[in-house]
Amino acid sequence: MRKRIVSLCVAASLFFVGIGGRIGYIVFSRNYNVSDSYNSYKLTVDISEPQFYFNDGTKINNNVTEYVAVIRPTNDDLRNIQKYYSSDELSTITKSLKEGYPIVRLIDKPVADIKTLEVNKTHSTLTQLISSQSNGLANYAQMPKRELSVNFHIDAMGRFLAGDRGRVSSVDYNSQEGLVLTIDSKIQNVAVQAAQSIKSGCVVVMDAKNAKILAVVNKPDSTYVNKAFEKYAVGSVFKIAVAAAALENNIDFRFTCTGETRVGDTTFSCQNNRNHGAENLEAALANSCNCYFVNLALELGKDKIITTAKKLGFGTALNLYNNWNLQTSHLPSDSDLDSKGELSLLGFGQGKLLASPLQICSTLCTVANDGTYIRPSLVYAKRERNGSITEIKNNNSVHAVSKDTSKELRDYLRTVVTDGTGANAETLRHLSSGKTATAQTGQFIENREIYNTWFAGLYPYNEPKYAIVVMCEDGTSGAADCCPVFRTIVENIDK
Repeated sequence: MRKRIVSLCVAASLFFVGIGGRIGYIVFSRNYNVSDSYNSYKLTVDISEPQFYFNDGTKINNNVTEYVAVIRPTNDDLRNIQKYYSSDELSTITKSLKEGYPIVRLIDKPVADIKTLEVNKTHSTLTQLISSQSNGLANYAQMPKRELSVNFHIDAMGRFLAGDRGRVSSVDYNSQEGLVLTIDSKIQNVAVQAAQSIKSGCVVVMDAKNAKILAVVNKPDSTYVNKAFEKYAVGSVFKIAVAAAALENNIDFRFTCTGETRVGDTTFSCQNNRNHGAENLEAALANSCNCYFVNLALELGKDKIITTAKKLGFGTALNLYNNWNLQTSHLPSDSDLDSKGELSLLGFGQGKLLASPLQICSTLCTVANDGTYIRPSLVYAKRERNGSITEIKNNNSVHAVSKDTSKELRDYLRTVVTDGTGANAETLRHLSSGKTATAQTGQFIENREIYNTWFAGLYPYNEPKYAIVVMCEDGTSGAADCCPVFRTIVENIDK
């Protein structure tokens, strides 16, 4: 009996010695195989935004391939990276690896002795439009972000196994699934090139017949503000809406401009106190006469102006996609407009009125489209994982103003270019129509007021294909800042 007990004790001792030896071997040795039974460590290599496409199917984002090295905290990797990085980079890498975890660093090309992966990066002029950081479309696309990672096995002490180079894991990283936008890659490039002179501002180009957004440029390129969708003081481009209200209500208003006009105890003046003389609506638009439109607004009254403005989309939220609701404009309240002073300011687009370049461009589309307002659209279709396309219909259209009003407005806006403030938009071969603006913002730099300057135009003027809005922040005048950009766009848009 005693021998049996001794034998059992010896066997047990040998068993535990064997187990302990195996643990010691695992803990202290760096020479072993990887097993799924070990714990794991996930290294996230890249997380990219949902995929977006131009209307021709080419990629807007995730459109450039770069290479990254996955560097482990091992002697082998430290030795191998010596030939790929500068001394300063090696110092930074070594310092990071002291934390005991693998890291990811850009590398010029794939190499054999370091784990190298392809990653998708984005070179795009539409960053503000699509990025989640700018509250762009990525926040509303209802598609998961795309992830690339490497999983490593670690031992019981949390150490990385020397023989393990990691297993690559992809969660839809290279999936074709995404949204096809209405943005046209060629027109986007034309607008970007034309807008080089703009330091701060934006450009919007839309299809005049169906209100599809064809190009959006935000300047400076580094900004994370969707300026095309932000609200600004608009000034004289709102005179298009006031003129529409007059035409819709058969108001044939005539006025003699002496350079200034007085309402109550406030004096309103035309730019540079110009004396425009006797004017009808067409001449007043061409001259951008503030005095005329102050008195036209008083003649019309608040209800007629606001009713027409709302039909044109002012003051209402725009659902651009899913839950992406934009407040593209702000109208003065009914009580605000009980003041003749505030109503006078509204007549030439000042006071409490604010609107986005997108809203102004949408108004142009309504004028071009015989008075039918069509909700602006940005997303054309859904692209499935297998590459098939499911078109998204945009049937939201309403009658806003009459066909006759639209035709007359187009003729008047043509006069702005041929005989008025928009002459800088004209070329011999590319005939356009439109409206300039130099809007006061109420903001000052060293006692100098900042102006938002605009040109909102249609091309070609007789059968409009494109509605184009150019807006500059801290500009000089719509004629000087924006008309040349518009002109360059129309000269190149159909090439």
